Amino acid sequence: MQDSSINEKTDEPGENGVYKFSEIDPKSKDLSQQSVDFETAISHTGYGKFNYFLLLIAFPATCSNTFDTTSMSFALPSAACELQLTDFDKGCLNGAIFAGMISSAFLWGFLSDTFGRQRLLTIGYSIDAIFGLITGTSQTFCTILIFKFLSGVAICGPYSIFVAYLSELFIGKYRDSVIMSTGIFTSIGGIIQPIMAWYLIPKNIHYDFFNGAIRVNSWRIFILISTLPSIMAAVLTAFCVESPKFLMSQGRRDEALRVFRTIYAINTGKPAHTYPVKKLIDERRRSMIADQSERRRRISNKTVFVINSFWQQMTALFKKPHLCNAAHVFAVQFAALLSMNTVRLWMPEFFFRIEQIPNVTSKRVCEIVLLNITRKVTNCDEITVDPHVYTKLIYVAFITTLCFVGGSYLITIIGKEQFLIFTFVTASLSGWIFSWCTSTWAVHCCAIYVSVLQANTVAILGIVVQFFPTHLRTMAVSMTMMFGRLGVLLGSLAFPFILSMSCWAPFMIVGTITFCCAIAIIPLLPSKVSQQANT
Repeated sequence: MQDSSINEKTDEPGENGVYKFSEIDPKSKDLSQQSVDFETAISHTGYGKFNYFLLLIAFPATCSNTFDTTSMSFALPSAACELQLTDFDKGCLNGAIFAGMISSAFLWGFLSDTFGRQRLLTIGYSIDAIFGLITGTSQTFCTILIFKFLSGVAICGPYSIFVAYLSELFIGKYRDSVIMSTGIFTSIGGIIQPIMAWYLIPKNIHYDFFNGAIRVNSWRIFILISTLPSIMAAVLTAFCVESPKFLMSQGRRDEALRVFRTIYAINTGKPAHTYPVKKLIDERRRSMIADQSERRRRISNKTVFVINSFWQQMTALFKKPHLCNAAHVFAVQFAALLSMNTVRLWMPEFFFRIEQIPNVTSKRVCEIVLLNITRKVTNCDEITVDPHVYTKLIYVAFITTLCFVGGSYLITIIGKEQFLIFTFVTASLSGWIFSWCTSTWAVHCCAIYVSVLQANTVAILGIVVQFFPTHLRTMAVSMTMMFGRLGVLLGSLAFPFILSMSCWAPFMIVGTITFCCAIAIIPLLPSKVSQQANT
């Protein structure tokens, strides 16, 4: 393998504190005499057990986000009567976790880009698991709402950090596939969770503790078990290494080199000291070094410095040269997640209402919804969730998994831009026809709509990772997800209001939004992405 031309920064700053650059012979193959960049260093660590371990961690780490955001929507058909929930209350419970994610998006992004990835992953998943367990034993609407919000605060960071973390521990040719694989793991988790719901929630299980003060029934047990991915991720990430890309961006080259040697030893089985790279370049941006040095001189108070550094990172995304890219991906992600998750989170409720009315296979979805609105229930014991509700959700999740697998292959052939346009157009057509479908076809429309948009949103994150430099990458991913979650929160609260006025209107709206996304994605040309891929 022939090394590309590399610029090396000397250890001593030159005139005016600016680091000098010297050319390294691109034809030289003796890495022991060169200071190399990140891509060269990571490429010589090989591909093996360490990468497989990361993919093993990726399964619970990515599933935890889906389990957290979806568990309440699966439980609502069973919990609604016990907690005396209106449709707006259901929207609040679905949206609470996203409100928590929004509130902490800035903080997690800053902490990760300032203090690193690995330790924050372990802390975040641990806190999320604790809040999830408390949610599962909560007895009132208000306490569930509060702890779902806090769970959102906790899980927001680990998910975004983990996407950046994976991209920084795989060589370039594997990054797109690895990021898409997180979507595949998420969709597999999406199959496992409705299977758990199908097995647990319809059962008549009741346990009373402390003289009935705490009641644990089937839907609460389901929420408790849904914390398992976070618990597993917390344990596994404790054994991970820090991102060498992050360490190099902070000028901590000796620590980064030790990490590279560890990865090399695990992957190849050879002693760490045989790793061919001996020196790394200082990948800190000169302007960043100068700005940080100046700020440290002017700011003696540590708290003020942390706040100032956080503000500098966040505002950098809203200034040139990142402003246009940031505004574009933020807007598309906002619209995409508003459309996709609003339908996804309301699917259990729609399928529950369909199953509540017998012999309605020839009726359209909206006619069934109107029948349920006029149907009164006086005894909560009359409410039983038909297992067919969850078999339909399993089917949707299975189609989503197939879509991710096919999407991972298709995206390498047609590129991200064409893939995003195709999925947005397909989703918009499914959304438009959903409300006029019969109950038999409604599940197929939901499966198409949700599956293509879930693959789509993962592909958008792949673009975000390429658009922004290392020291802003996690902040950019966090901000992108924050805008997406803002869309989900808005959709969760607005959907029941629009549905109460007109059944077909919300589906026409989400279909139109996804079609607008297809048009908006066109300016993200492949050439534009590729130009920034190595930033």
